[in-house]
Amino acid sequence: MNAPVTGAVARGGAVSRLVAPLQLTKLRLSPLAVVIVLTVAGFFLLPNDLLYAGSSSVVAGLVGLGLFLPIAALRELPLNGAGMAGLAAYLFAYNGSQGGLGHHLLGLAIALVCVTGLSLIGGLAALAVTGLYFVVASLVIQVGIEKVIFSIPVLTGGASGRSVYQPDLSGWFGTQRCIYLVAAVIVFASMYAVHRLLKSRQGFHAVLVGHMPEGASATGLRNWVVKMLVFGVSGVIIGIAGCLSAFVNGTPPPPFSFGIIYSVIFMAIPIASGMRDLSSILLVAIAFVGLPITLEHFSISIPPNLLSGVILLVALLLGRHRDRIGHMFRGVVARLRGGAAELIPEPEMELSGMPVPAGNGAPSPSVLLSELTMVAPPVVTDGSRTRAVGALEGRQITVRFGGVVAVDSVSVRVAPGERVGIVGANGAGKTTLFNALTGFVPSEGTSLLGGEDISSWPPFIRARAGVRRTFQVPRLADILTVGQNVVCGHGRDSAERSERIAWLLDHFGLAAMRDVPVVALPFGVRREVELIRALSVRPQVLMLDEPVSGLEDEEAERLVEVLLGLQAKEGWGLLVIEHDLKFITSISQHLMVMEDGHLVAQGPIDTVLQEDEVRRVYLGETVTV
Repeated sequence: MNAPVTGAVARGGAVSRLVAPLQLTKLRLSPLAVVIVLTVAGFFLLPNDLLYAGSSSVVAGLVGLGLFLPIAALRELPLNGAGMAGLAAYLFAYNGSQGGLGHHLLGLAIALVCVTGLSLIGGLAALAVTGLYFVVASLVIQVGIEKVIFSIPVLTGGASGRSVYQPDLSGWFGTQRCIYLVAAVIVFASMYAVHRLLKSRQGFHAVLVGHMPEGASATGLRNWVVKMLVFGVSGVIIGIAGCLSAFVNGTPPPPFSFGIIYSVIFMAIPIASGMRDLSSILLVAIAFVGLPITLEHFSISIPPNLLSGVILLVALLLGRHRDRIGHMFRGVVARLRGGAAELIPEPEMELSGMPVPAGNGAPSPSVLLSELTMVAPPVVTDGSRTRAVGALEGRQITVRFGGVVAVDSVSVRVAPGERVGIVGANGAGKTTLFNALTGFVPSEGTSLLGGEDISSWPPFIRARAGVRRTFQVPRLADILTVGQNVVCGHGRDSAERSERIAWLLDHFGLAAMRDVPVVALPFGVRREVELIRALSVRPQVLMLDEPVSGLEDEEAERLVEVLLGLQAKEGWGLLVIEHDLKFITSISQHLMVMEDGHLVAQGPIDTVLQEDEVRRVYLGETVTV
C-alpha cells in the first residue's frame, strides 16, 4: 500500500517544480487593487470637470468587458461593439426623453433586447464562420447599424440629440460625482458577475467550446447553445454600457462616436489588457479614454492617432511581460531594503504554449500513476438517457473524403465488459473509424448503441448516451486548470459527480495537479487528464485513441490496471487504438487489424496475431510460402 503514497510524493515534487514559476501571480500587486484605489481616489479627489473623464473611462471599460467574453472564451473578434453600444444609447434616450422612471426603464429594456438580439445574430455568424471570416461578418453588422439605424433622425434626435435624466445636484457631491459613482457601481457589479460566470462550470464550458470544440462535443456539450449564450451575455453588457454612455453625457454622443474606428478601439481594450484578468480591462480603458480627455483639459495637444498607438503599444508590452516586470520591481525594492530577492525563473514558452524542457530539474514526460485501490468510485450518468450498458456496433462503416475511401465497409462490435483493440499502420483508417462511430465525420453504414440506431445522432448526443472517447492529441483547453477541464461536460453538478472526479484524480495520481493549468503539463499527463474527463460519468463504451503514447512502460502497465479495475466494477465496453504491441495484448480480448481502410483480420487476439497476413501488416514480418 506504499506505492500510491510514493507515486503521489513523486507527482507532488514534480508539481512543485512545475508550478513554482506560475506562483508569481500570487505575489504581484493585484490589478484589481490598483483599479479600486484609482476609482476611489478619483471619486474623492478629482474635480468636477475631470470626473467626466473617469465616467467615460468606466463606460469604455464596460464595452471592453462585453467584448472580452467572445474574445477570451470563443476566440472570436467582434468588430461591432461601438455600433451596438450606440444603438442602445439611442434607444434608451428615445424612450427616456419622454420623462418619467417608467419611460427610462422601458428604454433600458428595449435597448437591451435589441442589442442582445444583434449580438445573437453575430453568434449565428460564429456558428457558420470563424476567424477572419467572422471579423468580416461582425463588420457587416457594424456598417449596417451605421448606414441604416444611425441615419434615422427621429431615433438619434438630430443635431441636438435627446436628453436623458441626470440628477441635479450641487456642492461637492454634485451631478458629475453622482454620475461617476453610479457608473462605477454598475461597472464593478458587471465585473463581479462576469468573474463569477468565468469561474463557474458554464464558464469552463464556454472556454472549452471556443478552444477545443471537438473536445466539448465529446463531453456531451451542445456547442452552438454555449456559443449563443456567450454572445447573449456579451450583448447584455454592451447594451448596459450604451445606456450608461447616454446617462453619463446627458444625451447620446453623436453617431461618429460609435463608428467603426471606435469599434476597433473597444476591441483593442481587452486585447491590450493581456486577457489575464478583468480589472486590467478597466486600466487599459482609463488609458485609452480617460487620458486623452485629461490631456485635453490641460490643453496638452497630442495627435490622437499617435497617442492611441503609444497607449496600445505600452499596454501590450505590459500585458505580455507583466509578471517579469513585477518580479524585477520586487527585486529592486528588496535591494533598496537591504535584502536579497529570491529569483524565480519564468518558464520559457514555445509558440505552441508548451513549456520548454529546462534540464535535469524538469519533470519527466509523464509521472507515475498511483495504484488502484479496491474502493469503487460513485457511478454517475449525465441524466439525459437512463439505460443499461449496451453494445456499440458499427455495420459496414464507410468513410469517403472526396475520391479517397478512408474506411471501406468495416464492421465492429464492442459488447458490455468486452475489450477490443484496433491496430494498423499510420493511415490505415483507425482514427477515421473512431470518428465515424462517434459522429465526427459523415459515414455510410449503420451505427448502433444498445440496439438503437444512432447513425443520425450528432457527436454530443452520442456522448450523452454514453459513447465517450479520447483523441490522438488531447482536446483540452490549455488556459483552464486540470480541475476545470475534468468537470466540463453535460449533466448537472452533484455530490456524486464531484466525488467520482476526486476519486479519479486521486487514483490517477493527479490530485495534487488539480489547480495546475493544462498548458504547463507534459503531453502524457494531458492524456491522463482527458481520460479522467471521459470517465467523469459512467460510459456505455469508452474509446481510447493511442492512450499510452508519451507514457513509459511502467506507466502504461499501471494504466492497464486502472482501466481493467474500473471496467470490472462498471461493466462498460472498451475500444482501443494503439501501436504499442505490449499494451494492446495486455488489455485486449479481441483484435482488429486494418490496412488502407480495409479490415484485414479480426477475432480473439491470440488467434489473430498468428495469422500470416497480420504478421506482415502489423509486425512487419516477411512471410514465406
